Amino acid sequence: MVKADNDKLAHHFFSCAHMLFAHVAVAVPLRRLFDYKIPEALESSLSIGSRVEVPWGRQKQIAVVVNISDKTEFSADKIKPLSRIIDHIPLLDPAMVALKNWVAQYYVCPPGEVFINLLPKKLKTGEIAKPEMETYWQLGDESAFSQISKRAKKQLSLIEELKQTAEIADSRLKQQGYAQALIKKLSELGAITATEKIPLEHDVKAPVSLAETPLTLNDEQVIALEQINQHLSTFKPILLEGVTGSGKTEVYLQAIEQVLKQGKQVLVLVPEIGLTPQTLGRFRNRFNTEILTLHSELNDTERHNAWLKAKLGLAQIIIGTRSSVLVPMPSLGMIILDEEHDISYKQQDGLRYNARDIAVKRAHLQSIPVILGSATPSLETVNNANQNRYLKLKLTKRAQKTAPPVPELLDIKHQPMQAGLAYGVLQCIEQHLNAGNQVLIFLNRRGFSPALICHECGWVSECQRCDNHYTYHKSINQLQCHHCGDIQAVPMQCHDCGSTQIVDWGVGTEQLESFLSERFPEANTLRIDRDSTRRKGELERKLEAINKGEHQLLIGTQMLAKGHHFPNLTLTVVMNLDHALYSADFRALERMMQLLVQVSGRAGRGEKKGQVLLQTHNPEHELLQTIIKKGYADVQNYLLDERNAMKLPPFQSWALLRVEALQLETVLAFCQQTSNTFNPYLQSHYQKVVAIPAMPAPQEKRAGRYRYLMVFESNHRGHLNAAMQHLTQLLEAQKGYSTVRWTLDIDPQELN
Repeated sequence: MVKADNDKLAHHFFSCAHMLFAHVAVAVPLRRLFDYKIPEALESSLSIGSRVEVPWGRQKQIAVVVNISDKTEFSADKIKPLSRIIDHIPLLDPAMVALKNWVAQYYVCPPGEVFINLLPKKLKTGEIAKPEMETYWQLGDESAFSQISKRAKKQLSLIEELKQTAEIADSRLKQQGYAQALIKKLSELGAITATEKIPLEHDVKAPVSLAETPLTLNDEQVIALEQINQHLSTFKPILLEGVTGSGKTEVYLQAIEQVLKQGKQVLVLVPEIGLTPQTLGRFRNRFNTEILTLHSELNDTERHNAWLKAKLGLAQIIIGTRSSVLVPMPSLGMIILDEEHDISYKQQDGLRYNARDIAVKRAHLQSIPVILGSATPSLETVNNANQNRYLKLKLTKRAQKTAPPVPELLDIKHQPMQAGLAYGVLQCIEQHLNAGNQVLIFLNRRGFSPALICHECGWVSECQRCDNHYTYHKSINQLQCHHCGDIQAVPMQCHDCGSTQIVDWGVGTEQLESFLSERFPEANTLRIDRDSTRRKGELERKLEAINKGEHQLLIGTQMLAKGHHFPNLTLTVVMNLDHALYSADFRALERMMQLLVQVSGRAGRGEKKGQVLLQTHNPEHELLQTIIKKGYADVQNYLLDERNAMKLPPFQSWALLRVEALQLETVLAFCQQTSNTFNPYLQSHYQKVVAIPAMPAPQEKRAGRYRYLMVFESNHRGHLNAAMQHLTQLLEAQKGYSTVRWTLDIDPQELN
């Protein structure tokens, strides 16, 4: 193994006629591959995409073989041999190796981040790539039955069960109360026999069958499905833009049926873990086939098994969150991204990839269709459709006969408020509850209160590490910073004047829940936010309770805004609407409008008419008036025209360099040196790339570190990528700034 010189822009390659080299990705923060000799005895059994163990200093590292050749940048006598091969059958197929190579190049990140760090933990540490087996019991020699005592009722019961069922998993027998000693006794008699196999709920080789009859499609759905089916064997990005409740999921299901009939797999991406159980239930109700989920709430063993089942083709439908886009599938036939606009598809730390863009690239590499579904598609996707890069299909009618509710603006200036709700809103809530319906109050601010303030002098409880207000959580009687996680005790008196008149300022979901529970005691108020759903399975249980009608009054953050179907919900109230109208982030208006449409779409999805109330101090705002009077399509056009005039994404490609350190002077010096070093290259080599001078992040101090941003933009994506590859080489070679952290974000979605 040898390391490359970061300053070298060109390499001299040595060719060794009788020696092969493996170019491998190692989980280290270096943007390059590493070369190892392949021992002659291992040459025939090593493949691209396999894991190997390699020497790394005095230790060993797990690596993935990205390429094999007879060329190397270095003298062969300086290169170490790899230690052993872990996978004699490649873990990654050629299509997945090509995709991961593209990800590493496009996002200008260390190859190890893509090839190693995105693997399940057990595979990262070198465990065998084999799903855990389970013991299944079948009937054995019938002559042994006579040896079972007639008094052994439990043993006889198990024999009878196996006569009815061909085989039963060992874990299921334990759940049914059969003791291990009993099973062992029958096994020793020969009455039952065991086999080891991968646990599956369905025969993956059996023809696809439906567990329920598909719904009848309306004319728009029929046209959309026909268009999708015409592109089943070719690469085609398809934007399925449908109003909330228009039946996009039914179109997905019927398109998936055609793919499954071809013997292919389907990958379905959802933005949030909270949507996974609901989507899984809908799909399992439709298809008698093997379906699995992949998301961050799985434990290491569950993730290991699910990942390998997908890779081995033992599941036909894979439903997962963003990281699932890089899971290998041998016969992938279609990718679907539900709620494609959602910011959750963008990883905000580590490898800052966008699952939506990777899905489109994967579909291109594998010549399959990718469906991007949303009621409020991102401006990037809309622009691609307007440029005819994507096929655009529209669903303008709800599947139910009820029309989508038109949001009503409620001017709350000069109105008396209770827990952030206007008097007229409280009356409206009461009317809907009295009619036996459900009501959703949307407030994207968890905790009891956004801050504590001194009533005497105006002192505010602030996190000194972030220069940001602490949020007051009354249920645990603590102050918490939602940016760095710092926790403090609730002060008994003001830090400045000593007054004991410390009062809460502003309204959070906790306070709203407390007020509404007292105001409407019979409505059985339920709060759903990150604090109330921390335990595994808690969100699923709460959603099930809502659908059973156990709660009439719902309080929720963004977790309740997307994708959920509550047929008895007839009123949605949106609080705290105004914060995004004047945000410094140019994407804030787009996000707010998307959220408004999504939240509004929760009401009136059944046969009952819905109503949506928007509380605001700015009812005359141009975009609010546009969405009320003309709809989201006109908002899209307004925002696209604004972005185009200002040369902002999607009309310009952006890369964002985030710089942070404990001392502000260090950050400023680093940014200045970066500009001094890189600007000459911008003028001579990358003239289509523009650097915007360094500026403080919107939240300049977080977790005790000062943060600055440097933006690079271009109307030519290839030039920007080449410039960023060069920039990272210069930054890695920069001396004297060991205390500085920097990260490069390609196509950033947030300016924080």
